[in-house]
Amino acid sequence: MFDMICNTLVEYVDVEKSELTRDTDFITDLHMNSYDFVSILGELEDTLGIEIPDTDVRGLRTIGDVEDYIKTRIA
Repeated sequence: MFDMICNTLVEYVDVEKSELTRDTDFITDLHMNSYDFVSILGELEDTLGIEIPDTDVRGLRTIGDVEDYIKTRIA
């Protein structure tokens, strides 16, 4: 799951996959805007066949947060 998230991120953000960790913060570390973040989540939703409600998005700040959240949705 971590690799899938990272692979999606490198398509949107100018960052090397090797620089990403579970603690990488989308805003602080990657300087992403809300459009990019929502686009990444949308791509993950489409790929995995899940829906991430807007109310849940607010709690997703790091790659680890997204990974853990997705694991609970597809388990």
